[in-house]
Amino acid sequence: MNARGFSLVELLLASALMAAGLALAFGILQGAMRATASAERLASHTDQLRSVQGLLRRHLADALPQAIDPAAGIDELRLLRLDPERVEFVGLMPGTLARGGVYVQVFRLERRSNGLALLFEYRMLTPEGVLPAMRPPELLLEGLAEARFSARGFDPDGRPGPWRDRWERLGELPLQVRLEAGFAEPRWRFPTVVVPLRHSLSGLVGLLPEAMRRDPRGEDET
Repeated sequence: MNARGFSLVELLLASALMAAGLALAFGILQGAMRATASAERLASHTDQLRSVQGLLRRHLADALPQAIDPAAGIDELRLLRLDPERVEFVGLMPGTLARGGVYVQVFRLERRSNGLALLFEYRMLTPEGVLPAMRPPELLLEGLAEARFSARGFDPDGRPGPWRDRWERLGELPLQVRLEAGFAEPRWRFPTVVVPLRHSLSGLVGLLPEAMRRDPRGEDET
């Protein structure tokens, strides 16, 4: 039996096949790692979005029929301020987030280099007025391409009215508050948040005093 070693051509061919196999395996591994990382980012984003929307729902739903400015007279009694970029109201804060008690709470949108950011801030409300904020605003979300708040109440005929980008009614909470938004990242979705306010008197607007039913723009809400 004649023993023969490998020729140089055979060694080069084997090395080339091995290198090609390793490159293929490495590419597959890299693709799997990228897919896993992308899935983890999407899952983390979904969890964060679910948490933020839960926070919005809890705090807005429990908005109290209490004046934002304790010194306001009946002709300027505002229970909630809303425009496309912010919503401000009075509500209770749990002890896990603050000292507990009644706070003026604000969800607002802020333009940043990477798009719109959703912030949450709160200040304690006392009989003497609103105290300075104890901590900087909390960043809830960023990277929004567009976002806007709106609200609606009942029309005089008792039906839900149209959505408005400003809430002007005095002495009254809206029936619902809505936040519509979209992310710059096309894979991410922001389901529209519609929050019914538990303490809304919008359906009883006809029972409120005339001064409280008057729209500041000069229109009678009834």
